[in-house]
Parts: sequence; structure tokens; C-alpha cells
Amino acid sequence: MTSVNTNIGAILAQKFLRVNNTEMNVTQNRVSSGLRVATVTDDASSFAVAAGIRGDIKAYTAVAAALQAGVVAGTVAVSAGEQISSRMGDIKAKLVQLSDESLSSASRSTYNSDLTSMVAEVNGYLAQAQYTGRNLLGSGGGDIQIVSNIDGSTVSLRNNDVTDLSFAGTITNNSVAQIALTSLGSFKASLDTALANLGADLTRIKSQTEFVKQTEETVRIGLGALVDADLARESAQLSANQVRQQLGVQAIGIANQQPQTLLGLCR
Repeated sequence: MTSVNTNIGAILAQKFLRVNNTEMNVTQNRVSSGLRVATVTDDASSFAVAAGIRGDIKAYTAVAAALQAGVVAGTVAVSAGEQISSRMGDIKAKLVQLSDESLSSASRSTYNSDLTSMVAEVNGYLAQAQYTGRNLLGSGGGDIQIVSNIDGSTVSLRNNDVTDLSFAGTITNNSVAQIALTSLGSFKASLDTALANLGADLTRIKSQTEFVKQTEETVRIGLGALVDADLARESAQLSANQVRQQLGVQAIGIANQQPQTLLGLCR
């Protein structure tokens, strides 16, 4: 039926053009944002799941930062312990020199002065083995509990309470030197235990840090699979929509010309 009141062809062309324009807007949004699910109206369930995953990713980032801070604290303590350990040989050598009772008073005084300086250096390292006010090597500190996963679980960096190195007065003879060597041996044993503990704790924390990072990367991949747009496909779809839009406009123009044929019937 041909009518000047109802142009069926134009109505159908407008319908298809409107549908195509809606699809093209969706495709353009995906291309511009890179997301298949950018808002809750795109896919409510996927959007809700993605929101939870994004929260987990932020939590993993926070956990990784906390673990890295723990690694730094442990590394500071280990570095101080290694400096002290390298000084132990010098101190032992000095005590052996002071055990020689044939030393002159001037030489013994010089050696004792050197020994005092080295002991002060060692104790200085113990006191300075701090990070953010926490000392894992020297005495007076405490264990550090570090969050290790997004469920709130923790790992510990043990405080080792290595006491300051000290000798009972100056080394005046062989007997006093032997007592000092025994004290030095006890100090070294305490230091070696502390370094072993710190090494084991650091290894565990570094492994946990790597695990958290890998887990975060896996979760990010899952998030991408859930909400990211396939830009190659969307680009092809956008080109198709643009062609359909042009054809729709032309179809409306053709449909609008059809009533003009009625004028020929009226001549």
C-alpha cells in the first residue's frame, strides 16, 4: 500500500538506523575506554565481580609494599651484622696481641686504645641497625609482624637481641685477655645465630613477596579477560556500523522519495 500519511519504508529505515546507532555508541565506548564492561549497565554481574577483583589488586599492592619494607628492615640488620662480623677478626687479633705479657706499657696502652675504638665501632653498628625505628639485630627491639597476604595473615622478622660487646676493663695481662677472648667467642656465636635467623627470615619474606606479585599479575590477567574489550573485533564492528549507518540514511532518503510517485497518478 502506498500512502502519504504513513511511510512504512521510512519508518522501518528509521528503526534500523536507530538500532544501528545504539550499537555504534556501544562500540565507540568500548574502543575509547578499552573496556567491554565499563559501567554497571554494560553487564551488572561482571561489573560487580570486577569491582571485587580491583579491590583485591589494591590489597595485593599494599601487601607487596609491606613485605618490601620488611625486606629492607631485614637487609639493614644483615648489613650491620656483616660489618660487625668482618670486624671480629681484627678484634680477636688485637686481643691476642694484648695477651703477650712482654709488651711495653706504651704498646699495651696503644693496643688497648685501638681495641676500645673497635669495640665502640661494633656497638655503633648494633645501635644503627635500624629501619623506621625498629632494630632487628641489637637489643631492646622486638619481632616485626608483616602482613603477608590479603587475608591478613602475617610473617615474622625475628628480633635477635645481640647485646653490646664489652670487656671487663683494659687488657692488662694474659689472664684478662683470655677472659676477653671467651667473651668475644660468645658474642660471635650470638651474632652468627642472629645472622642465620635474619637470613632465613629474609628468604621466606622474599619468597612470599614474589608469590604475592605473581598472584597479583594472575588476578590482573583474570580481570582483563572479564572486562577488557577485544579492540580488533570492536574496530571491525565499528567500521561495519558506520557503513550500515550510511546505508540507513540513504534508505530513509529513498523511502521519503516514494510518496512523490503519487503525484504522477494525479496528473
